[in-house]
Amino acid sequence: MASLIDDRTRLIVVINPSNPCGSVYTKEQLEAILDVAERYQVPVLSDEVYAHVTFGERPFYSMGSLTKNVPVLTVGGIAKRFLVPGWRLGWVVIHDRNQSFGEEIRAGLRRLSQRVLGPCSPLQAALPTILSECKPQFFESSLALMKNISDIFYDNLSCIPELYPVKSYGAMYMLIGIKVEKLYGIENDVEFTQLLMSEQSVFCLPAKCFQYPNFIRVVLTCPEEIAREACVRIAQFCKDHRKSALTNGHVNGGH
Repeated sequence: MASLIDDRTRLIVVINPSNPCGSVYTKEQLEAILDVAERYQVPVLSDEVYAHVTFGERPFYSMGSLTKNVPVLTVGGIAKRFLVPGWRLGWVVIHDRNQSFGEEIRAGLRRLSQRVLGPCSPLQAALPTILSECKPQFFESSLALMKNISDIFYDNLSCIPELYPVKSYGAMYMLIGIKVEKLYGIENDVEFTQLLMSEQSVFCLPAKCFQYPNFIRVVLTCPEEIAREACVRIAQFCKDHRKSALTNGHVNGGH
């Protein structure tokens, strides 16, 4: 990371937990990022929209709770953790113990918050209740669902020679790598998703839109029966496009 910093660098952006990767940074990794930021005097923008949407053995740590000297802007919201994606109500928290930002950043954020385009009054009025009265059972239930779906995708898709799922630790998503060299008639993740949709009616997002080609992203919030059916269809799709199977069929068929 330090090698990428130059005179054009204005801040370091950290997305934790990560969409689309499903990764969750450890405390040590976040502290290492803060060390680099302090050394080069670069502030941090921490996208924590998926804060606490974690499962498995990796807990969530907020950058704001770890920083001592580095100014951090933390971005949060209710869309993901509280499962109200259409509301788009969020916030920016300034962690700046040494007043490094001065007044300019704060003034800019105030101007931004006063724009006409923003959440409507009823949604803003509901926010205190949402933040204070959601029971732990609500979060436990949603996280248990995502953990279960994550395990289903990982266990089933790991058995497919043409795919390699990346274990997810949070953020509602999992990335699945595609070994395109093993598939007939498929050159990249975009073609994979298009054909998968047209042939098996399974929709995934090509990771090319995240500048990460030859991966697809699946969502971990679907019902269990849908996830299992999707795995069956994806397996059949890969079998239908498997180069070795097509080659053997060509030879055995005598054509």
